[in-house]
Amino acid sequence: LAMHSMVRPSDIEDMASLGKASHACSYYASREALAAAEVVVLPYNTLLSPQARQSVGLSITNALIVIDEAHNIPETLRALSSCKLSMQVAEAALAQLLAYTRKYSERLAGRNLFYLGQIRKILMAMIKYLKRGSSSQDDDGGLEGNNNRVQRKEMIAAVDLMFTLKLDNINLFSILRYLKKSRLSQKLLGFVNHTAATTTSDHVLNEPDAQNVEFMSKHVSSMSIFETFLDKLTGTSREGKIIVEWPSEESSTTSSISPTLRFVQIHSASQLDNVVEEAHAVILAGGTLRPFSHVAAELFGDDVDVMRAASEAEGQLSRNFDMLPKTTPNKLRPPPSSMAQITPSLTTFTCGHVIPPNNVITSCLSTGPTSVKLDFRHSSRSSNQMIDELGRTIMNMCNVVPSGFVVFLPSYKYESQVFQRWRSTGMLSQIDKLKRIHREPKNSRDVEDALARYSSEASSPSKKGALLFSVMGGKMSEGINFANDMARCVLVAGLPFPDITDPVLKEKMESLDREFRQRGTGINGQDYYQNLCMRTVNQSVGRAIRHSNDYAAIVLCDYRYSSDMRIWNALPQWLRRGSGAPRSEDASFGKVMKNVRSFFAEEK
Repeated sequence: LAMHSMVRPSDIEDMASLGKASHACSYYASREALAAAEVVVLPYNTLLSPQARQSVGLSITNALIVIDEAHNIPETLRALSSCKLSMQVAEAALAQLLAYTRKYSERLAGRNLFYLGQIRKILMAMIKYLKRGSSSQDDDGGLEGNNNRVQRKEMIAAVDLMFTLKLDNINLFSILRYLKKSRLSQKLLGFVNHTAATTTSDHVLNEPDAQNVEFMSKHVSSMSIFETFLDKLTGTSREGKIIVEWPSEESSTTSSISPTLRFVQIHSASQLDNVVEEAHAVILAGGTLRPFSHVAAELFGDDVDVMRAASEAEGQLSRNFDMLPKTTPNKLRPPPSSMAQITPSLTTFTCGHVIPPNNVITSCLSTGPTSVKLDFRHSSRSSNQMIDELGRTIMNMCNVVPSGFVVFLPSYKYESQVFQRWRSTGMLSQIDKLKRIHREPKNSRDVEDALARYSSEASSPSKKGALLFSVMGGKMSEGINFANDMARCVLVAGLPFPDITDPVLKEKMESLDREFRQRGTGINGQDYYQNLCMRTVNQSVGRAIRHSNDYAAIVLCDYRYSSDMRIWNALPQWLRRGSGAPRSEDASFGKVMKNVRSFFAEEK
């Protein structure tokens, strides 16, 4: 099977079918083929983690590595270096440890009992701290927003956590060495499984709280999660922080949210070093990598030369590539490519889209059909007036947009509010008569079926088409191909700025501000914040226009798209090139409807 996979390359589904047919394991066959393979396709996590590469036997020495959708790399690196320890997992680990100690205390040496006692002390201190913080939410004023039921978060340094827990006199390094050498987590897992098979007290060892609803795998020891958390605490990273999360009283009793200690890595710079040093070259590819200064700050923030060169390259592209005239002598000719050599170790390359400018129309919409200002800022977007105006806008657009129509909303919560309001006013049924409504599913496993249903109706001969509601940054905003009739129009409602109160984001922005002041190059915190938002918008818009003959209308539904030039300039060059800088008179509902109607009339 391994030889077959190299002679005739197969995708995952084909390999699985071949494995079943030949009664062989497709996974181990793939691993067997690694040593002789010339091209290897694998997920981010396996590539970026040295431990994962070693476990599967993958060597990247002198390899050429191509990372697609590379804008996801910073977040992936942060996820790989982070871990969390919930109160329920800590309680499970403590319960297992106590049961294990009671059963084998007479057989254990004094040294073992000492370390088990130290581990018990650490677990009890963490549990006490999480319980105390959760019960005192209403008294300390540390809540986000004005709602007492909102989850509270605090950020502290790893050293400060140990002082807060009054555990600064415990040598965590020796505790960690003992855990690894004694293989305590494996012993506890075997002990728990054996006890569960012979007694009825499995819930005591695995579910310390009778109302526990958090999933804890029976194949992973709770002590191993605790051990991983200690390993992060004793790491050498200067950028590591502890986020303490306490749920509200309401959410803690109605959902699986539990008080949690979470270790996070603020900066992902230097975490890519192990890949860059081993490989011959690394290519970061994607449609939303610009501005290059943002990517450089995320991945190469410790290299001042690269940061400065990336900023210079971005400035050069902004002057010589982005500011192209609205029209060209040959209207069907795609925009020219541009390449900039930065340093001997870093090259940037930017090119235009494969479609001609007249295959896409970009419209900024500032007012709705009844002249209500479209303001989707968090403070105003949930009003009945704004939701109703959005509904009227979509209803009118359905009358001129053929086939598939995709609407992106800023969050899942807002999508629920919109549907609840439209359902109560009857507007939902009115829209459904114009185009059959589909919604992004909550479960990732249902995405494929939902797309199949939407595609079938969007491309139906009746040309009534279909309307799909999705969420920016959600399951359908990236990696989904809405080609041809699946997305003749994409409407983006609002701007998906991340939560500014998030402690990790605040720390990241403050850190970038300090570095920008010291170096005079790179990006500051505010630019980083805006880039995160616009990258999500650009990913959503990019679901349409999938080949050179495709065409679509892009409607940006929020007054800020036309009034704030920073937001307009953060859109892809291929979107702005065919439309020019927005003017207030062009952002009225009547003008936008006229332009969109004319666009589809010409494309027919």
